[in-house]
Amino acid sequence: MIFIGGIANGQKRLDFHQAIICKACGRYSSLSVFMEYTYFSFFFIPIFKWNKRYYAVFDCCGAVYSIPPHLGHDIEQGDAVTFHEEDFQFTGDYTPKATYCTHCSFPLHTDYVYCPKCGRKI
Repeated sequence: MIFIGGIANGQKRLDFHQAIICKACGRYSSLSVFMEYTYFSFFFIPIFKWNKRYYAVFDCCGAVYSIPPHLGHDIEQGDAVTFHEEDFQFTGDYTPKATYCTHCSFPLHTDYVYCPKCGRKI
């Protein structure tokens, strides 16, 4: 008799919708909540999961924050959850998206008030 089983890592995007101010870039943005886990499969069917970790990715700048396991579990179960600023623990993964001048399309830093190329207010 042959048995096919194995251990692998998985990721799942959870159904969650909330807009909040991003601590990394300061913009009002929506976020996506993900769950990473390790699972055992038997004949390619996942049997059980362990080592679950939950994190949020902000749509504005791509900053990644870990979230408390109890809140992630509640979202996974379909419960209504509202995040607060103190619920997010920054993981260090942050790649700011470039912004551009609406008049001349020059790439801008987020601290600019005026465009350095055309001189217009942003």
